[in-house]
Amino acid sequence: MTIFDRQPQRPATQMLRTQFHAPHLGRRLFLAGAATLPAWSARAADPVLRVTSPWEFDSPDPLQTGYVLRRLGIAETLVGVRPNGDLVGLLADRWAVDPDHLTWRFHLRDARFHDGTAVSAGHVAWTLNRVRADAESLSGIPVSELRAEDDRTLLIRTTAPFASLPSYLTDYAGIILSPSSYDAAGRPQRQIATGPYRITRLDGARVIEAEAFPAYWGKQAGISQLRYTAVVLGETRANMAQAGEVDVAFTLLPQAAETINRSGTTRVVRATIPRARMMSMNLRMPQFADLRVRRALSLAIDRPGIATAVLRHPQDAATQLLPPVMAGWHDPTLPSLQRDGPAAKRLLAEAAWTPGADGILAKGGDIMRFNMMVPSNRPEMPLMAQAMQAQFREIGVDIAVKPGPSGSLPGMVRDGSLQTALVSRTYVNVPDPIGTMLPDFASDRPVWSSPGFVDAKLRDMVQRYLAAFDEPTRAVLRFDIVKTLQDQLPVIPVSWTELNASVSSRIAADSFVLDPYEQNYLLQDLRWA
Repeated sequence: MTIFDRQPQRPATQMLRTQFHAPHLGRRLFLAGAATLPAWSARAADPVLRVTSPWEFDSPDPLQTGYVLRRLGIAETLVGVRPNGDLVGLLADRWAVDPDHLTWRFHLRDARFHDGTAVSAGHVAWTLNRVRADAESLSGIPVSELRAEDDRTLLIRTTAPFASLPSYLTDYAGIILSPSSYDAAGRPQRQIATGPYRITRLDGARVIEAEAFPAYWGKQAGISQLRYTAVVLGETRANMAQAGEVDVAFTLLPQAAETINRSGTTRVVRATIPRARMMSMNLRMPQFADLRVRRALSLAIDRPGIATAVLRHPQDAATQLLPPVMAGWHDPTLPSLQRDGPAAKRLLAEAAWTPGADGILAKGGDIMRFNMMVPSNRPEMPLMAQAMQAQFREIGVDIAVKPGPSGSLPGMVRDGSLQTALVSRTYVNVPDPIGTMLPDFASDRPVWSSPGFVDAKLRDMVQRYLAAFDEPTRAVLRFDIVKTLQDQLPVIPVSWTELNASVSSRIAADSFVLDPYEQNYLLQDLRWA
């Protein structure tokens, strides 16, 4: 039996890390050694940690908004990930897999919910069984049995070897809420969880107030009171940071960094993360079903121009799906994605698309004209879409940019109304990117990716990767998967992502850490300056 021990007071174990962990990001991203900024006299008058990001809490169901509760340190999954890529036990303190590579046991630590009741394996099993069919990553686990073996042990048996299973249990849909959070029909109504913070007040979808949970199983939060405000507009978040109205602001426009830094009371922290901005398409439409068309659209995009002019960070221009920071999933030998307008026009002509009187391409009764849904809560995305609109027009393709809530995309994929979308997609929804690639590119019901993509060889590679417990085999398969995605372009990468967050001088500089996996804001680790 292989045992994985996760004790909170110890560094994450190195045992079999190459077998079960995603390739490391290679560096810790933090604000350390920063110049000391002027202390705020407001601290004594306002002991509340003030945080903002774009994400509204508009549903009590973890399937929809569990990521908000997890990022704020209110709720926890069985397994988490450190900023350096190591898996760490949260509600599970250790786990083991039998020699058959099919049977896993997760031992639960002695943790309590915010209402004082104990966490039991029976309730954890009920929770995971409730959500796993609909959860983006949990649904990818080939479960044959998931039950409590005893009060402290959760047993999970799979139909086939599944080496990445502990990584999948970091899926935010798998946060564990107390039995009292659910109504008689098993629907979540309240958010009574286990994290270092517990909710004291909800105000609509935008405000969450919380306090440190004194019975938390781990280290107590360094700041006892928290107020989170969801602010959709990036410009507003930047203005709040500059004016000193918040202590930490996440997902800021790159253009705002210089102005915020000049305020003298707030500093912007930046880090490249494994999130791709990409164009997804309905591949059932004739405009996108032909690989030549997808390659032509890719060749039309000026990625360096967009990264420089819009993102203010030229290094974000995507040459392939994942950035170099994900070393095990970035192949430096692949030919880079690049712009070549004449080549794009040749491919479209080869595919029998010809210009009409208005210059827009047509083929039979189909016209190369479509809508592009763009998430309005990511301020840079509409600007990127407008740049792409002009670049596509040069090759005879007409798009209409349609800003809207990012949460509407899964519904558009399901009901078939999606034409195209500019998506900001994290590839570490679970620490191993395969957890995102499986539902996106190797399943029949993608949620955030291009519907209609089927590649039998890719699906086989994904399944072989999931079944492999030895790192050399997994390493070869990673690059084979990356190459196939570059060849087939089920999505068209445009840029990588740099996360921008501001931190006020009220916060001790060395206590702030940016989590590149975007699973946790690590607010419980913050201290007053």
